[in-house]
Amino acid sequence: MDVMTIILRIVHIVSGVVWVGGAALFFFYIEPTLNKLGPEAEKFIDELVNRRKLPIYFIVFSTLNVLAGVTLYWMNFEGVGTSPYGLALGIGGLAAIAAWLGGALLIPRFIDRVGAIGAEMKAAGGPPSPDLVARMHAAQSRLRIVGGIVLGLLTLAVVAMASARYIG
Repeated sequence: MDVMTIILRIVHIVSGVVWVGGAALFFFYIEPTLNKLGPEAEKFIDELVNRRKLPIYFIVFSTLNVLAGVTLYWMNFEGVGTSPYGLALGIGGLAAIAAWLGGALLIPRFIDRVGAIGAEMKAAGGPPSPDLVARMHAAQSRLRIVGGIVLGLLTLAVVAMASARYIG
């Protein structure tokens, strides 16, 4: 195993752990807490998204993971090809790429939508209208569905990658 392969494997594994762990923490704990807090969560969301740049964290680690994984697969394709091991890695890789695309393209759109509706609620002053509340719930629901799909794809990727060498 050459030095480049070792470096790429370390980048792939560490960035994957950070990406999947962060996604699970956000999906199971942070997002439900934010929804429960309602308007009181505004300062926390601002800190998390605008000051601490959480979306950039996910973009950087997910992109590092996918680039390192694709590079490793490409470098070793002749050695794994269409073997059960190679197919498991390929399935895991495709799941991770789909999660990466969903996380990069869909999640930011829904987060922006939730933020825009929240700004409308704040600007309205007083209790939000039933229409605004319904729109907020719909946007949060879509965000939760996409987040669940992304987390499911990441789980499939982790299981496929972790079990690949034991298949076949």
